[in-house]
Amino acid sequence: MQRRFWKLIAFTLVALLSSASLYNRLSAEETTETVAPPPEQPFAIVAVASIERMLNALDFSFEAADRMAASEAIGGYMEKAGDLKGMDQRQGFGVMIFLAGITPQPIGFVPVENINDLLKTIEIGPFTTKKIDDEHYELKQNGESIFVKTVGRYAFFSNDETALDREFPDPGPMTAALAADYDVAAMLNLASLPDDKRDIFATLLKASADTNLQRRDNEPESAHRVRKALGENNARLLEQVLRQSQDLTVGWKMLPQQRKAALEIRIRARPGSELATIYEELQTGRSQFTNFLKGDAPLTFASTWKLDKPGQEAFGEIVQVLEDSIPAAAEEDAADDPIARLFRAARGTVATGQLDFALRFLGEPGGPFVLAGGLKVKDGRAMQEGLSELCLYWLETGAFSDVEIDADEHNGIQFHRLEVREGGRGSERVYGGPPSMYLGVDDTTLWMAIGGDTALPRLFEQIDALAEPVDQPLPAVPLQFVVNIADWTSLRGDDEDGENNRGGRFFARVNEAFSQDNAALRIDIKSIKDGARLRLEFEEGFIRFFGMSLARRLMRE
Repeated sequence: MQRRFWKLIAFTLVALLSSASLYNRLSAEETTETVAPPPEQPFAIVAVASIERMLNALDFSFEAADRMAASEAIGGYMEKAGDLKGMDQRQGFGVMIFLAGITPQPIGFVPVENINDLLKTIEIGPFTTKKIDDEHYELKQNGESIFVKTVGRYAFFSNDETALDREFPDPGPMTAALAADYDVAAMLNLASLPDDKRDIFATLLKASADTNLQRRDNEPESAHRVRKALGENNARLLEQVLRQSQDLTVGWKMLPQQRKAALEIRIRARPGSELATIYEELQTGRSQFTNFLKGDAPLTFASTWKLDKPGQEAFGEIVQVLEDSIPAAAEEDAADDPIARLFRAARGTVATGQLDFALRFLGEPGGPFVLAGGLKVKDGRAMQEGLSELCLYWLETGAFSDVEIDADEHNGIQFHRLEVREGGRGSERVYGGPPSMYLGVDDTTLWMAIGGDTALPRLFEQIDALAEPVDQPLPAVPLQFVVNIADWTSLRGDDEDGENNRGGRFFARVNEAFSQDNAALRIDIKSIKDGARLRLEFEEGFIRFFGMSLARRLMRE
């Protein structure tokens, strides 16, 4: 049963962290005082707030899923594991990860109330336990050993005895700092990395990126140029994060009072660094699409992103690739060509350093839906003639089956209709029939809609809403993504995937877990002090689905 004890601990140790908690030890020799070096700080740590918090989180999941019998099953497992007697169930536990050179060296730690009781609990495993001295113990199972060292109120363990031959920092303040925000968390203590190790990791990262960005067999040159531009920019950002960051934290927490759960990724840069400035400037601009983004929708994706110079160069290269793919615009004497003017305006938009766009699926549950959106542009008037020429070029190349120039007009904006080729059953289900794409541009915005007969009316409503005064400006959010799962599962036909089909059984559980008011997943990025935070927020339907799935597995076992 001890195997289950370790399995329980391993299941809950989900990430990494490090701390700023040190202590100094003073010793005196005659009249000279010397300060002992502080304990080595781990490069990373995985921390669970406590067994108590973990069990409460599971209870919340089972309660949301209406599967309280599973909580009783967990209680049965705990009883068989001796209720983990000897372990302080109100304190945090986890794994510290030190670096031996650049090789990770994991060391587990658990808070101890009584070491003798803990050893008896471990023997349920079954492990055999052997006391080496007052601080050291050896656990054996199937010829393999785990070595234990007790320091204060913690027991540290590793399968490498020499790994315990160090002075450990107190895990208490580390786990308490994370437990204040998360039930389970992990932190990389990048500040603990000396510059020479950062250089090694940066060199490995660059070598890997260079290899992956080489042109692949049969890859079109245009596709390679786009992939390379984005890949080089991403590699640059990762290297910047490695060299200029203090720490990176990943944390999960249940929010029972709000009936939600959240996963967060937080990164903090060195104060005053270029990376800290980038994070600070993430929220310096507000979107022009505030009214467009109000209210619920099946799916929303929007961004008001500040591009630094390398980011502008990467997106500028993508615009250039698109322009080069059109013969008329790529000719040397095509400076006054309408399509060339369109791409010149596109490059001007990139050069503003601000990417502002919004896309939304609009419609009622069950569909049909319309995809509508807009992109802020610098000189939309210069794009107008080029946009119609571009639509005709796409017709010539067979990208669309039919094109109608000036198919409709709204507020002085001419919209062109592009008939999408066969989109398949899924596309018709989403849009209620064969969809068309509509494109139009005014002085400041490139507009787009995809859908059936309701596409343009829906888009016109959004354009009109944008012209209205903004009563309550939304907070500046560099990036946001919101999707309501129930809106999309409602598109499935009642006769799809019979009850005896695995897919049918899965979606039966999905439909049981999610309803219209509990099925939203929200993702956003925001600036924090000297850093940035990515947050995924799950409404109760996700917790309910998790509780149902876990309960199903527990009760089956």
